[in-house]
Amino acid sequence: MPAHKNTTPTAFGATLTAWWGYRDLLRNLVRKDIKVRYMGASMGFAWSLLNPLSTMLMYLFVFGYVFKSALPHYSLYLICAILHWTFFSGVIGQSPEILVSNGGLIKKVYFPRILVALSALLLNLVLWFMALAAFLLMYHWLGGHWSWVLLLYPAYLMLLIVFTWGWSLILATLYIDYRDIKHLVDVLIQLLFWTAPIAYSFTQIPGRLRPFFAISPLTEFTLIFHDIFWSNVVPTFKLTAAFVVWSVASLVLGLVLFQRRVPLLVERL
Repeated sequence: MPAHKNTTPTAFGATLTAWWGYRDLLRNLVRKDIKVRYMGASMGFAWSLLNPLSTMLMYLFVFGYVFKSALPHYSLYLICAILHWTFFSGVIGQSPEILVSNGGLIKKVYFPRILVALSALLLNLVLWFMALAAFLLMYHWLGGHWSWVLLLYPAYLMLLIVFTWGWSLILATLYIDYRDIKHLVDVLIQLLFWTAPIAYSFTQIPGRLRPFFAISPLTEFTLIFHDIFWSNVVPTFKLTAAFVVWSVASLVLGLVLFQRRVPLLVERL
């Protein structure tokens, strides 16, 4: 019988394998969260579409009619940015309490704790994809043009998901010790919205202030999605590289902080 060469899997590969072994639990966590969120609601999943839609319509009315913008196809410009902002803000706004709210389960049953954070991300993605589907159906009507540039969208969307999950892990970990973070996040989310060119053009920012606005990763992903959906151009290498760095850095920091700190903090949940 031929001998097989012994191979030692990397720590990262072993971790992924361990997580994969709990995929059924992850699926059940997402299902449970969906049932709990819409328990007793007659409209069920429809609320996941109505909430972002109402937000888009509100901003569209304010900036499209009250403070009318001169940008062509402004509805498309505004909605494609708010759509992605809604995903980011929804995940980040819930992130601090992810572990604390599941403290009972975490203390009673052993499983990779990171699955709680992953299930929260997947829950938001499942519900958000309904709004994304509605946007794509209205895309041409809003003034968009189907082009090959849109084929790049999944890669940039994945970067946004990675970036968002990284910060979700960071906030969930820090909240165990610092409960004021939840209130700080609520304030920062509003600040980040207005410092990103979501409702206005980046060119409208006074030149001396642009470096301040440009350092925000929210500015970068907003400009990227405007390039893809509104301008139909390939995002610049500078924008892409900056967002790749932001995404990878946030995920690595989030994973390292979560894996090192959470096992030591479980009793404080």
